[in-house]
Amino acid sequence: MPPTDGDLARRIALLEDRAELHELVAVYGRLIDDRDVEGIGAIYTADAVFDSTAGPVSGRDAVLDYYRGQLDRYGMTYHYPHSHTVEFTGPDTATGVVSAHAELAIGDTPFVVALRYLDSYRREDGRWKFHERRAQQLYAAPLSELSTVLQTTLRKRWPGTEPAPADLPEPLPSWQAYAASRGSAG
Repeated sequence: MPPTDGDLARRIALLEDRAELHELVAVYGRLIDDRDVEGIGAIYTADAVFDSTAGPVSGRDAVLDYYRGQLDRYGMTYHYPHSHTVEFTGPDTATGVVSAHAELAIGDTPFVVALRYLDSYRREDGRWKFHERRAQQLYAAPLSELSTVLQTTLRKRWPGTEPAPADLPEPLPSWQAYAASRGSAG
């Protein structure tokens, strides 16, 4: 049975929302790389939460202060999303998972980060925005260490800190169950 006009309109609206969310994720990287802090503020809700290496910060102003501090540490950056899944949780809310990479210049050192963003989106003022964004790192290392960093669980190697365990994938229940079924630690 073909969809009714109401079903078709609902399906088209969901496709439009999904496209806008994919564009939001793509625009995020460009705004970060272009150092467009005003633009970054426009894609977060007023009560936004961002959680990364320094812990969570709440409120758009605090989120922007976090970004300014981080961007002051880096030279050129290049953020690029790979895959992006979206699940709608209401007419104006959704969650998403974004797999991504970032290339950074920290002083004279080229640096690479593989990460997964766990997102919560909300429509505010007629536009989809980030309500919560949590960055989890699979690895973060100087580019010169990339050939060896994947061979260890200590894959977070930020300058001035001791190597630390990566956020993913080892803590995931699916990873742990698989490792247990194979008789390995990971």
